[in-house]
Amino acid sequence: MKYQEKYVGSKEDLYVFLKSNYSKLMKEVLEIEGERVKLPDDKELVYKIKYENNEVDGSYSVKVSWANQEEFEEEEEEF
Repeated sequence: MKYQEKYVGSKEDLYVFLKSNYSKLMKEVLEIEGERVKLPDDKELVYKIKYENNEVDGSYSVKVSWANQEEFEEEEEEF
C-alpha cells in the first residue's frame, strides 16, 4: 500500500495536525484508507530526519521505516 496526502495551513494548523496524528499513531488508532497504522514492537525502526533550506524553498521531513521480512541468504546445496 502506498499513500500520500497533501495539506496546506499555518504553523498552528501543522501543530494540531501533528499532535493529533502522533497521538493516534502511538495509541494504535490511526487509520489510513481504512487500514490501521501499527508500528511493529518486535522490529527495529529506522527513522530519518531531512532538512533543506535555500533561497527558493525549504522542507523538513521525518521518515520511519522497518523491514517486514528478513533477508535470507540462499543456502548452498551440498552435493
